[in-house]
Amino acid sequence: MDDKIVIGLQEDRTGNESYSEKWKEYIEERGHQFQEVDLFAEDALEQSKQCDGIMWRWLHNPSHKQSAKVILYSIEKYLNIPVYPNSDTSWHYDEKISQYYLLRALDVPIPQTWLFWDRVSALKWAESAQYPLISKLSSGAGSSNVIMIKSYNEAIDLINKAFKNGIFPYTMNEFRKSKGIPKSVSQVKTLFSRIPDSMRYLFASTYPPLHPTWWKPEYGYVYFQEFLQNNQFDTRITVIGERAFGYRRMNRPNDFRASGSGNFDTNPELIDQECIELAFNISNKGNFQCMAYDFLNKDSKPVLIELSYTFVDWMVHCCPGHWNPNLEWKEGHMWPEEAQVEDFIASISKN
Repeated sequence: MDDKIVIGLQEDRTGNESYSEKWKEYIEERGHQFQEVDLFAEDALEQSKQCDGIMWRWLHNPSHKQSAKVILYSIEKYLNIPVYPNSDTSWHYDEKISQYYLLRALDVPIPQTWLFWDRVSALKWAESAQYPLISKLSSGAGSSNVIMIKSYNEAIDLINKAFKNGIFPYTMNEFRKSKGIPKSVSQVKTLFSRIPDSMRYLFASTYPPLHPTWWKPEYGYVYFQEFLQNNQFDTRITVIGERAFGYRRMNRPNDFRASGSGNFDTNPELIDQECIELAFNISNKGNFQCMAYDFLNKDSKPVLIELSYTFVDWMVHCCPGHWNPNLEWKEGHMWPEEAQVEDFIASISKN
């Protein structure tokens, strides 16, 4: 291999954030080259063959989830070209059901969880369940698809909806708001606006238009977790190689959820060291290139509620330093993209 490594980059952008733009900067800083690729193109594999590695920060929408994993898996496994994220790191991304089985297989402490694949079993369990409970869709970020189920009747309503019609992502909060509340003017307007779509479906077999991004409903399962009381924050540990960045995220006002609150504390002295050790251990077991872990406390011990290979980068950069696997502290802010590029180049150089 030539001393100068060529890394193919698939462009990404979320609002003002772009991992690929920062990757370009850090690749060139290290004396290597990047090449922009279009992995949605017909010649995606041919483009990939011109590179020593491929990096693509793909997102948690149905379009990326049905394309990116397939494309990167083919490049990694059959072209034998290193990719970021690799399949070990990303196959369970934004899928809480996949994460449930992964974490149980790795013997990771998690809240008590009940997952049902059939309606009858779920309905029977709901009769003796202890409320309140937390219900989640498999997909979704920022706590958007996470709600509290306060009663047996609410659980039954949710179970019936999940197994009869399915639930579209980012509508879970509307499910709670709709229970026992008279329809507002806006709801009535929405109802009447759907009449033309219904007519076209009935008489022309034209399916109603779907949401441009979140067009895939969650169907055929229900997922419940125990409600862990007295958690005013969660602890986010992000492990990239041998670096662990940590901060605490405070709950939203009058809410049990912390993700998406925007209120966080990066003081390293407040971070539970057990969370750091556990995060490093999981990353080693799972062969993860990069992973963010969200911990809550149960009986004064950390339990993992979710993990994600990608995240808002500036929150990690706000951390004043990071720990290594020996829990030694290194002072200094660092963009996660720099750490990702550094590790990816090192892994390519070993081949």
